[in-house]
Amino acid sequence: MNEHEKYLFDLRGYIVVKNALTSEQITDLSERLEAHREGGGKNRGFGSDRTRMSKDGDSAWSASSLIEWGGTYIDLIDIPSIKPYLETLLGTNYRLDHDYLKIDSDDSERKLFLHGGGQGAGDGATLVGPTDGGQCYYRYNNGKFFNGLVAVAFELDTVTPGRGGFACVPGSHKANLALPSEWQISKAQKDIPEFVNRVAASAGDAIIFTEASLHGTIPWEGDGERRTIFYKYCPHAVAWGPCYYNADNYGELTENQRSILMPPSAFGPASNTADIWQRAQADQAELKRLREEVAKLKHQ
Repeated sequence: MNEHEKYLFDLRGYIVVKNALTSEQITDLSERLEAHREGGGKNRGFGSDRTRMSKDGDSAWSASSLIEWGGTYIDLIDIPSIKPYLETLLGTNYRLDHDYLKIDSDDSERKLFLHGGGQGAGDGATLVGPTDGGQCYYRYNNGKFFNGLVAVAFELDTVTPGRGGFACVPGSHKANLALPSEWQISKAQKDIPEFVNRVAASAGDAIIFTEASLHGTIPWEGDGERRTIFYKYCPHAVAWGPCYYNADNYGELTENQRSILMPPSAFGPASNTADIWQRAQADQAELKRLREEVAKLKHQ
């Protein structure tokens, strides 16, 4: 992360990393997404951003995740084009908190809802979570960035000005006052206040932003779609989502990827905490096996 990028992130609360994905990675991500859409119709709820149980069979310990789709969705965990930015913004011991995929098109929800806001300025309507309590913080002290939740938005499609896409109020991650309520919701692009930045991006670009900023999605007014993959990271001792990753669910992972998927603790991916979660994962595997055996017995 060069000095220009650091300055712009501190000034605006976001930056755009050009060509974070190769054309091959875009193709792989798109093909895997479309394969799942064929089975789920217009399902737009892919990923692990789960705050409530959706099915009786859902695991309370670990939500479903885009990582289950394999291929480049696994590579995104610690993709080299983004890793230096996360190390600068979060420190070396960060963790993936949750992931999801958002699809915008003509039949999407057509309003901009600005949420977030720095320095604890937001109220119950603008905080990222209803009981956030400042988890989505931003600070810069002694030459270091401190963020509570950093989002990486990988764009699979080119989003030109006027179509829609990511919106942000630059500098709002350092605001001391709450957003006036009359500016929070815009039902059409013509209603969006002038101080809101409309961030254009090309396919393969990544938008990195702090969740302490006021941000949202511009109402879509163009042809085609905007397909965006969100991977959101925290310092290792911090959590936003209530569901944790179980690294055993995703096939072959590197040791670094497994450490990034570890649940939160003040000790980070230390060997003693890794031992605790390996035991928890083994317990989950045993519980799953026992439940499958019980289900078979019930059907005999």
